[in-house]
Amino acid sequence: MVYPDKGYIGCFEMADMDIGKRQLEAYTRELLAAGHRRVIAPINGDTWHSYRLVSWSGGEAAFPLEPQNPLWYNDVYKACGYKPLKRYSSDAFYIGGEAEPRGGVHAPGKRGFLDGDLLLRGFRDGSDIRTIYDISLRGFDDNFLYSEISYEAFEMLYKPFLPSIDSDLAIIAEIGGKPAGFMFSYVSGGRLILKTIAVLPDFRGRGVGAAMVGQVVQAGRAKGLRTAIAALIAEGNNSFNIISKYGSDKIREYTLYYYED
Repeated sequence: MVYPDKGYIGCFEMADMDIGKRQLEAYTRELLAAGHRRVIAPINGDTWHSYRLVSWSGGEAAFPLEPQNPLWYNDVYKACGYKPLKRYSSDAFYIGGEAEPRGGVHAPGKRGFLDGDLLLRGFRDGSDIRTIYDISLRGFDDNFLYSEISYEAFEMLYKPFLPSIDSDLAIIAEIGGKPAGFMFSYVSGGRLILKTIAVLPDFRGRGVGAAMVGQVVQAGRAKGLRTAIAALIAEGNNSFNIISKYGSDKIREYTLYYYED
């Protein structure tokens, strides 16, 4: 997929380094010849789908929806002149016992919170896809490389997960009866995976994200889980500030690359 000022390379797998280097160089030349000043890779069409490479791993087991690739893929991009454009990480932290973030957890449903009631409720089967779609369009529209997605395409991404969604771990925040944000989490390999946090612009900086994380962590602890992973967080993202209060350790790094002629 391409845009006027940049081209994307995605869905690109390599058999070995030499073949991969030749293919990547050819794709890059093609996009530059078409007038794109910058080439970004890997990105499978847009950031709603898989993108970036695993560039470092502490050896922990992979989790669903995480990019997976041999680490030498990074060497191919670098050999072709690509440089890091954006970095991301997944970070693990302990949720057993009575561990809480420094500063405590916001109490859901507390009166006076944001001049109204904060309600954190579980996803409803199917009916909430439209709600999280609407939140996503406004909650992610200032994210790096954001592009809008149709409701039909969004529904296709989320619908396969509906049968396995645990409404204790996938929640919607409402204030005054109106949606304010959502959080999508799931269990994999005995670990709580905190995959997506979105808060509408009008409610940012007021503790909605921290309240959602706090409730989901408590729910995970009640289910006997002892480790949580904050997944695929961009450097500088506010989600990392929330998670860092729990005291976390990096388990994986990811890199998105770019090439400029």
